[in-house]
Amino acid sequence: MAGASSPSTPDGPGDDATPSTTMTMAALGMDGLLFDGGNEGITLSATADVLTLKTTSEEVDGLESSEGSLSRLRLGIEAIRPFPLSNGASLLPSLALGIRQDSGDAESGFGLDLGAGILWSDPERGISSALRGYTLLAHGEEDFQEQGLAFSFSWGPNPSNRGPSLSLSHVMGATAAGGMDALLNPTTFEGLDADPSSGQRFEAELAYGFPAHNNQLTLTPAVALALSPTSRNYSLLWSLVPYAEQLQADPWQFSIEAERQEHTSLSTPTDYSLKLRFSSLF
Repeated sequence: MAGASSPSTPDGPGDDATPSTTMTMAALGMDGLLFDGGNEGITLSATADVLTLKTTSEEVDGLESSEGSLSRLRLGIEAIRPFPLSNGASLLPSLALGIRQDSGDAESGFGLDLGAGILWSDPERGISSALRGYTLLAHGEEDFQEQGLAFSFSWGPNPSNRGPSLSLSHVMGATAAGGMDALLNPTTFEGLDADPSSGQRFEAELAYGFPAHNNQLTLTPAVALALSPTSRNYSLLWSLVPYAEQLQADPWQFSIEAERQEHTSLSTPTDYSLKLRFSSLF
């Protein structure tokens, strides 16, 4: 289960009438394998997820306090069929169908979701690419519509965590992270009155891993860019992890990230942040 609270505050002295808004979200998802088709057969899996969201705005001069809430319960099934290609490459198409029940202050009623995607990977060249789409086929609220399209590309020619790597992604519309992608992503419900165009986002990251500490560790500096209709983010990152000859989950990682966020709104100041992170599997 995941929870989040996102308060917003006035931008300056001239914004005394701007209410402070708090958003609280909780999500829970489960999935299970129904049938394993192996490397050349159809694999079926089932997914269930539930999400709730509540927003509260404080009372200010001339404006009353307000509350909004919504929830969604979804059940779905996903089919995946791998197709091996030459030189170790492969195609992995997927198709998912789900039923949902929405309630709250936004749209309410039952709906039918459809998701599809295709993943191409070439391990010898260190390349993988994916195209995924999502649409709401039907809903009890006739005017309620959701669509999403996502493209991603990654390149890492070295099988270890050393050397160059590049990743690109572009998302348009609702979350389309693939299959029953569990629209549990918080960006799906950033606000009850969110503008659908704000779902567009482009991200790019270029990194290079160097040996460190007598070849026992890998130090990876990286630059990243994220663009959306409302902001531009520029990041410098440094991470330190144990050296691994094959890409795998790192037993521990220490990272530093410096970020500059520019807003398209002239009334919103530029944000700067410095983040220190440490994670461990132990």
